[in-house]
Amino acid sequence: MKPKEALEIPRAPTREGGPKVSLTRALSKLGICSRAEARGWIEEGRVSVNGRTIRNPEVRVDPEAERIRFDGRTIRPAPFQYLMMHKPKGVLTTHSDERGRKTVYDLLGERRAWLFPVGRLDKETSGLLLLTNDTQWGHKIAAPESKVSKLYHVKLNRHINEDDLARLTRGVTLEGGVQTRPAAAKLLRRTRTGCWIQLALSEGLNRQVRRMCEALGYRVKNLVRVSIGNLPLGDLAPGEIRPLTPRETAALAPTSQRSLRSAGRR
Repeated sequence: MKPKEALEIPRAPTREGGPKVSLTRALSKLGICSRAEARGWIEEGRVSVNGRTIRNPEVRVDPEAERIRFDGRTIRPAPFQYLMMHKPKGVLTTHSDERGRKTVYDLLGERRAWLFPVGRLDKETSGLLLLTNDTQWGHKIAAPESKVSKLYHVKLNRHINEDDLARLTRGVTLEGGVQTRPAAAKLLRRTRTGCWIQLALSEGLNRQVRRMCEALGYRVKNLVRVSIGNLPLGDLAPGEIRPLTPRETAALAPTSQRSLRSAGRR
């Protein structure tokens, strides 16, 4: 990845005097490059911290309190951003793909180096995806202990019965013995060959909706995330992106005063 002319990269917010992270992780969290790229740049002597060139990628730094420079240019703080995207089906939630497949960063365009997704949607799942450069805010939404609800509409390959809806509600034992938390499940409508159900989860295991349905003998034909917390996808079209309002940002997760000021400047 080639750095841009001006490196105004978001600073990962941490508490003053808080725990430090490796320099590779700091550069990755700041959005400038991957950890693998950061390691190479550090070993080449292209990164300095507080005026001293660092060649050890594992050196611990505080990206909020210390001055980090890349190729002689200071990585400066930038305002926090909070975006929602309607991720289309067939698009990957990853920064790059070795096979050249389309990713959400292709949709972000000029903003691609600034933001990271809050959780993921697999390639065949569409719907609401949040992107931000505020790591603390993103963690509050994605962390399992936060129990922020994600609502999905799921098209199944056959009609579902009341017993299986009840099993989804109580929680399902997945392959490998993992037990899911209780969910909220209901039938939306029947089709000629299957049905649509609604499923609300408070956790985010890998491919959880698909795995829960497969554990009961159903195949997911279509999957759309329609809301996160109290934020609905609404009428946002596939591929469209819009900023969250300060009210929406604060409603999803508590934010610092700096976060609120940044959101207000958009």
